[in-house]
Amino acid sequence: MKNLILCDSGLGGLDIAAPFFRKSGPPEWNLIYFNAFPDLKFGYNDLADSAMQEDVFQAVLESMESYSPDLCMIACNTLSIVWQRLSKHYQPSFPVMGIIDQAVKAMVSAAQTEPDSHLLILGTATTVSSGVYSDALRANGIADDRIHSLACPGLARLLEKDPAAPEVRQRIEGYAETAAEMLKCSEKLHLCFCCTHYGYAETFWKQEFARHFSKIGIINPNRELELPGRAESFSYHSRLELEDHQRKAMADWFAASAAPISEALRRSHAESELFTLPSEIRLKKQ
Repeated sequence: MKNLILCDSGLGGLDIAAPFFRKSGPPEWNLIYFNAFPDLKFGYNDLADSAMQEDVFQAVLESMESYSPDLCMIACNTLSIVWQRLSKHYQPSFPVMGIIDQAVKAMVSAAQTEPDSHLLILGTATTVSSGVYSDALRANGIADDRIHSLACPGLARLLEKDPAAPEVRQRIEGYAETAAEMLKCSEKLHLCFCCTHYGYAETFWKQEFARHFSKIGIINPNRELELPGRAESFSYHSRLELEDHQRKAMADWFAASAAPISEALRRSHAESELFTLPSEIRLKKQ
């Protein structure tokens, strides 16, 4: 049985893990979920600079060695961008793949299929400010005036506390209003989920953006990343303890679609030695 590590800075990657338990055929994978969120006081988007992000993520990858992975799939846009930089000067003993290439492929396909449509890249501050997706779309021949970006700071953490919370809908309502003021377009708008968490609230995205745009499409790269093979087991690992309400909300979310994930979340506990942070942590100045 092969060991597949799914790594995310939070719980968004669970949405990528779930389909592995709905496949047919013999099991091929032991799924090991590695929550790389570093600390209760800060996440990767709070770190001072690119070098600091890379140092923290390298510590995460080094700690994975003890699990003897056959593959690490980075189920996170922010960490995939960090990995693109880090991979230029560091490589673990196991292969690592990110989410960016498959996400770009899906966006380009949608843009080419509907040449009058527009693309709205939705992601964390790190993802949007990197320009990775907009640059890749332009490199694939998508006109600049069809490419738009909107950062959604804090939304990922809000979603993993409870995807159905009223605060989630209120936040997305605000993004829809901002997009309407920013775009002023009447053609079809593809919402590009460049954060693995955003699909948890797909219904809210559709409903709120439909108030401002006549035609809405959803591009969720989570659905593009499925590897062949069914999972036999699932384990969840994190330095940080899940809050009680968060544990219940996310365990209930997966109870019907992926029972092993639900059960692992209910049994989970903090593993403070999962990975060791660099001795000096530099944060952005407020």
